[in-house]
Amino acid sequence: MTRRLLALCLLVAAVGCTTPERRPPRGQMPTPPPDADAVQAVIDRTNAERRRAGVPPLSIDPQLTLAAEKHAADMARRNQLSHTLNGRSVADRVRAAGYEYRAVGENIAWNQPTAAEAVGDWMTSSGHRKNLLNREFTHIGVAVANNSRGEPYWVQVFGRPR
Repeated sequence: MTRRLLALCLLVAAVGCTTPERRPPRGQMPTPPPDADAVQAVIDRTNAERRRAGVPPLSIDPQLTLAAEKHAADMARRNQLSHTLNGRSVADRVRAAGYEYRAVGENIAWNQPTAAEAVGDWMTSSGHRKNLLNREFTHIGVAVANNSRGEPYWVQVFGRPR
């Protein structure tokens, strides 16, 4: 993971967290993932990990997906990996997408060339793994966006509706 960055944020019942904003260093240009296939692969792998852990699978939510898409695109445009851009947190983004939640969380990653590597890296990080396997979450939205150098920014947004 020397050339890749991960970040996570778990928000339950509107409790916030912050991570320092980082600008990723220039790296080798990975092959851009095909968006629809990559997104579905993240969802499938996430639910496979949940099944292995005895946790119910997550359902795709269009509002969480919208929040994930906008955040991935914003990070890619800015070449910046951060849970907070424009002063907006994951909680702000999901509310703006129309999702009323009891619990919400987010995993983000930069420069993993495949969905398998993104989910694999999240699973080896205790905080990311906690989000992925959290029984409180029932829904998911996933997105990936590439910056101008073709580096992918991955976003998982987890939620439980109010």
